[in-house]
Amino acid sequence: LAHFSLPPQPHRARRFLARHSTMNVPVVTLGGDLVANLDVTPSSKLEDFREQLCEVVGPRLGNVTGAADLRPRFFHCGNELLPGLPLIAAGVRTGMPLTVVVTAASRVVSSSSDGTARIWNPETGDCLQTLGTVGWERCAVVQNGALRAGREMISAVFSQEGKFVISASADCTAKIWSVEFGELLHSLQGHRRRLRSAAFSPDSSSALTASDDLTAKIWSVESGECLHTLQGHDLEVVSAVFSPDGALVMTASLDKTARIWCARSGQGLQTLKGHRWDVLSAVFTSDGKLALTTSEDRTAKVWCVASGKCLQTLRAQGPRFLSAVFSPDGTHALTASLNPVAQIW
Repeated sequence: LAHFSLPPQPHRARRFLARHSTMNVPVVTLGGDLVANLDVTPSSKLEDFREQLCEVVGPRLGNVTGAADLRPRFFHCGNELLPGLPLIAAGVRTGMPLTVVVTAASRVVSSSSDGTARIWNPETGDCLQTLGTVGWERCAVVQNGALRAGREMISAVFSQEGKFVISASADCTAKIWSVEFGELLHSLQGHRRRLRSAAFSPDSSSALTASDDLTAKIWSVESGECLHTLQGHDLEVVSAVFSPDGALVMTASLDKTARIWCARSGQGLQTLKGHRWDVLSAVFTSDGKLALTTSEDRTAKVWCVASGKCLQTLRAQGPRFLSAVFSPDGTHALTASLNPVAQIW
């Protein structure tokens, strides 16, 4: 038998120690506040300590509760740590801080003609909550003088902070739901025909509904009470939105007009006249100074909110516009048409 003696190889020892020794890594917020101290090995990967750290980060940062609701992202020297990459390979050494940015996990809400809305995790495709019960009632019936056309959910949207969902239904009601528990908080009853849309105010204290009964209504989210009924349109109200500061409401109607209202008092302020056919949508700029409407007359119009005057008319070259939105800075508009074309103006 032959026995070979290998010379010492210190580089191997260094690599072994680098993989298995413990190092202390502080975790801080963007503001520099210490969140936690991690005792990890250089070979540790993001997935090895992320779940454990979420349990610490959640209560310390407020806003979000429960590790399942957190989306922590970790950065070292401005570079984001990626799953599968050992800390040492990312340049992390003992005493070097990681910066954590935590946001609420993304959610998607959908509405359906089966009478439900569903909340989804867009990353996994899992259904997290089902709001309402499945039902395929299609026939129109009259109940208490109101025309109810089944349980189809027309739309569903989140509140600004993501705690609530409001759904609009063909049964003349809107409903406010808890996102966390999926329970019904309020059923907003008072419209006499199917709803077209429902939305929250920017501070989530009020809700706004539009209906085929020629009205829009403003509701208290806390109590479910109707605060104001916005009356003045001669035909169905197809959309209603709050201004970015929540002070105004704008409605669009099949009577060829859009109207601007005071959200606090419910008083009508401006009637935007100039379209020759149904008005299909209406939105504000981010500063609330301009409005943009689309119509069956194949035009979109830009309006001054304060005066109610039309400033610009955008004419479709093909089929009618379906909707339009402003760019964040209000300098451009994007229109969508029945043909497969969107235009920037």
